[in-house]
Amino acid sequence: MHATTQPAPVDQGNGQPIPGTPAPAPSHQVEAVSHAPLWQRIVSGMIVFVILAAFCSFVLGVQFPGLYGRGKEEGTKEHKDNDRPPLPGVSLVKDKPHTLEVPEDVRKVLGIRKGGKEVLATVRVPDTMRPLVMTGSTALNPTRLARIRARFAPARVVKIGQVQDFSHKTGRTVYRELGNGDFVKKGDVLGVFYSLDVGSKKNDLLDALVQLQLDQQLLDEMEKHASAISGAVLLTQRIAVQHDRNAIGRALNNLKLWDIPQDELDELHGEANKIGADKDAWFKTPEGRWVKGEKQAKPGDGEPNKEELDRWARVTLRAPFDGVIVERNLHVEEMVVDQTVNLFQIADVSRLLVIANAPEDQLPTLEALDPSERNWTIRTVGVTSAEGLPGPIEQIGWLIDPNQHTAVIEGYVDNPGQRLRGGQTVSVTVRIPPPPGEVEIPIDALVDDGKQSLVFVQADDAVNQYTMRRVQVTHRFDQRVFVRSTSIPKAEQITVQEAEEGLLTKEPLRQGERVLQTGAGELKAALLNLESLTKKQSAEEKDDKR
Repeated sequence: MHATTQPAPVDQGNGQPIPGTPAPAPSHQVEAVSHAPLWQRIVSGMIVFVILAAFCSFVLGVQFPGLYGRGKEEGTKEHKDNDRPPLPGVSLVKDKPHTLEVPEDVRKVLGIRKGGKEVLATVRVPDTMRPLVMTGSTALNPTRLARIRARFAPARVVKIGQVQDFSHKTGRTVYRELGNGDFVKKGDVLGVFYSLDVGSKKNDLLDALVQLQLDQQLLDEMEKHASAISGAVLLTQRIAVQHDRNAIGRALNNLKLWDIPQDELDELHGEANKIGADKDAWFKTPEGRWVKGEKQAKPGDGEPNKEELDRWARVTLRAPFDGVIVERNLHVEEMVVDQTVNLFQIADVSRLLVIANAPEDQLPTLEALDPSERNWTIRTVGVTSAEGLPGPIEQIGWLIDPNQHTAVIEGYVDNPGQRLRGGQTVSVTVRIPPPPGEVEIPIDALVDDGKQSLVFVQADDAVNQYTMRRVQVTHRFDQRVFVRSTSIPKAEQITVQEAEEGLLTKEPLRQGERVLQTGAGELKAALLNLESLTKKQSAEEKDDKR
């Protein structure tokens, strides 16, 4: 049976207990707590909350607003680093600025030591840089593009060169006219033309050759009897011979200017010899038979037509080099009257021109390359080699595109197997050699807080001491960075503002030194924290002495 407590007598007027009446004793402790005042319960809850928050902050490392004092540098990364609790056993090394001595257990926790070895990277000279990749296109080599034109006009097309081909309809090998895409070799016939102008010039050369033979024979006979002939007559004959020679040279130069093949010119020389040897040879021609009054054969009576007999009016165009026909603009029986029209275009596709667009900020890098280093590799559809097709860079343009801010660079690339074509989109890659006076370290070894770039260097691998050093970064890549290894000018080591902010002086990083690849961020925070505590203790000691 539970004990009960009788309520104390209460004054009906003000609700207060009657003075002198003894307070009843509580019958149970839980009942007394449940009837405690509200403000006491609130204070007790707040005290419990603060104790739990402090315990979580200490164990988990989480800072709660209001539990830590606010310093002058609150909000900066350096202040946050200083607020971190120091690593156990880590201490500053005397007489070595910015140097920490780290015990083995901490190095294992931070990952500095794994598998009984230190995770350190050796500073080395870089061997490659990030390649410069640009887009571009191919083009036919302008130095190996022949534009075949008729320098003799008007002219009639008599025949088009033929090529052997396989007919899918008949299943047999047939001959057809040359067209776009056909390969030709040097000397192959492209077309045969009939030109009155060419025939006239060839006849002029033939006349000059025959006249020279006659005049030369006459001069030789006169010189045999020079004593019986006056000097004036002999001199006149010599002048006639010289005139014949000049006429031959003039006619020959005109024909060569029209690209008349040499074999056709040789035929003229042979024809002149026949005429000189046989006085009746001309009467065997249609013209000579007509002069003699012989009846002329009509076409179709078995008599060759005039075009077949008058070979001098025929002109044969031949391929100047091995290549592919990329343009044809004529057909049989067509009259060519415009000397500026390209009858054929033949391109040597064994070597193509490559045109790429280089950003203007990359031009100093390209121009700084040694001529032997100005090479690139080409990648595009049809290139099966993983390395691409190599080729030299021939020219860097002087004009900058105002819209794209790029300059045109040109070069050539071999085209084995004729896999590349003109106008094809390509990707060109230029290997940039690393600059002198720089070394390479892994990007994990660098601690960059936005104001300075820091690394931890182990000077002696027998001592577990690491010195924090500020370096000058020159290039950043995905997995590595380049830093300066040569002496830094005094004006670039540190500015006045950086010195006021407490930043370190920039120092070079030498080849062969060893830097930490992991744990650098934690060591930096511990170093700043210990140095801050040391400064604070020194200041307090000075105040005590005063």
